Amino acid sequence: MNWTRIGIIGFVGLCGWAAWPKGNDATPPRPLLIRAALKQVDDPVIILGDSIVKRATFPRAVCGRPVVNAGIDGSTTSSGLDAMLTKALGGKQAAMVVVSLGLNDAAVPVNADSYRTNYLALLATLKSTAPRMAIATVTPVEAGKSDSARINDRAIDSYNALLPSIAGNAGASLVTIPSMPAKYTTDGIHLNDAGYAIWTKAVLGGVSEVLCKGK
Repeated sequence: MNWTRIGIIGFVGLCGWAAWPKGNDATPPRPLLIRAALKQVDDPVIILGDSIVKRATFPRAVCGRPVVNAGIDGSTTSSGLDAMLTKALGGKQAAMVVVSLGLNDAAVPVNADSYRTNYLALLATLKSTAPRMAIATVTPVEAGKSDSARINDRAIDSYNALLPSIAGNAGASLVTIPSMPAKYTTDGIHLNDAGYAIWTKAVLGGVSEVLCKGK
């Protein structure tokens, strides 16, 4: 690579940085951060989803594969996460993609048939990015908290009832999140440390069951 090309790349990067909002919103857009993380690794395990995923803490690697957190606040099954991830990978393959979506769909709420259609379309696209896929069941809301009323709990129940067949039709494995203890969220929706201890263990267990066989 010659110095002229390096200068051009640097200039483009500087222009991109200049276009980002400053002050309290100076962090680059989340899809760009995910893309940057994926550029640094090969054959990763990608955890894709909404704010539940984004706020989770994962180990650096599982079964010898790097883990990339690809959670984006507010994501639904129709948010275009498949296109975002395909672009972020830039032609590279992941070892496995795990998807966790449903809470924001239930805030609308999206009916069960549309949720199924949207999820299957998402997984059909993601199939080209990884030979292995998994989907996680949706955690219910915790009643009596500040944001509990924003989510339709009956919609979550209907989604979870469909997820086994969605996984089967898409050739994905199902990660079943266990029942949560009392007081497992911060606001009725987002998990606290106790909730994440269970959620993260279940997700990583699902990855290990598929990816670590024979190791």
